[in-house]
Amino acid sequence: MTRYPPTLGFALAWAVWALTAVVTLAVPDELDVAAPLAAGVLFTAWTAALTVWAAYAYRDRAATLRLRYWTPWIAALGVWALFWEFATAKTGWLQPPHFASPQQMLLVFYSDAGLLASSTWHSLLLLAVGFVIGAVAGLSTGIALGWSKLAAYWGNPVLQTVGPVPAGTLLPVVLVLFPTTYSGSIFMVAFGVWFPVAVLTRAGIAGVARGYFDVAQTLGASKHFLVWRVAVPGALPSIFTGLFMGLGASLAALAVAELLGVKNGLGWYIQWTKGWAAYPRMYAAIVIMVVVCRTLMLLLFRVRNRVLAWEKDLVRW
Repeated sequence: MTRYPPTLGFALAWAVWALTAVVTLAVPDELDVAAPLAAGVLFTAWTAALTVWAAYAYRDRAATLRLRYWTPWIAALGVWALFWEFATAKTGWLQPPHFASPQQMLLVFYSDAGLLASSTWHSLLLLAVGFVIGAVAGLSTGIALGWSKLAAYWGNPVLQTVGPVPAGTLLPVVLVLFPTTYSGSIFMVAFGVWFPVAVLTRAGIAGVARGYFDVAQTLGASKHFLVWRVAVPGALPSIFTGLFMGLGASLAALAVAELLGVKNGLGWYIQWTKGWAAYPRMYAAIVIMVVVCRTLMLLLFRVRNRVLAWEKDLVRW
C-alpha cells in the first residue's frame, strides 16, 4: 500500500498548535479574567484532530493533497493563536477591556449563547428577505433594460443616477417613507442588492451573441423563448457576478439597516455591546458575522459551480 508521510511543514504546524495548548494549560494567567481550561482543552482537541487528519492522509492521496494545501494556513493560525494567548492572558501586554484573551472569547460564547443565536437568526432572516427581494428586482430590471430599447431609454438614466447611492445615505428617507423600521431595514438591504444585480444582468443580456437569437428565430422561437431560453441562460455568468457583488453589498447594508430601531440582530448586538464597552462580546458578534459572511459566499459559489458547470472548461474560476 502506498503511504504519504506528513511533510516537515505540517510537523512544524502541529508543533505550534501543541505548544499553544501546553502554554494555555501550564503557564499561569497574568490576568485573572477567565479560567484557561476551556481554551486549553479546545487547542488540545484541535491538535488531536490534526493528528487524526495526518494519520488518515498517510493512507489516502486525496487527503494528503488537501492537508498539504492547508498546511501554511494551519501553521499561520497556530502562530496567531499562540501570540494571542501569550500577549493577552499570559503576559497582559494587551489588556482589557479593549483586548480579549481566547478564554474570554470562549466565556462570551458560552454565557451569551442564547442572545448570540437569537441575534444571528434575526440577522439571517432580515438578510434573506432583503436579498431575495433585491435579487428579484435586480433581475427584472436588468432583463428589461437589456432586452427592451424603450425600457433602456427610460431606465438607464434612473439606474445610473439612483443605483450608485450608498444604502446608508437613504436612512433619513427610509425613516420617513416606511411605516415600520423592519420594512425600512428590508428595503435598505434589498436596495444594496438591486443595483449590482441589475447592472450586470443588463450587461449580460446585451452581451449575448446575436447569432444565438438568429438561429433560434430561424427555428421558430417565440419572443418569450428568446428571453428565457436564450438571453437569460447566456447572461448567467454576469448574473452570478452581480449576485456575488449584491451579497457583499447586502451584508454591508445589513449593519446599517439594523440601526433603524430593530430590537435584535448582530448589528444591533454589536452597537449595544459597544455602547457599554463590552468589547469581548462585541468581538464575538463580529466573529459570528465573519463566519456567516464566508458561509453564505461559499454557498453561493457552490450554486454557481453547479449551474455553470459547463464554464469550467472555458474559464478558470
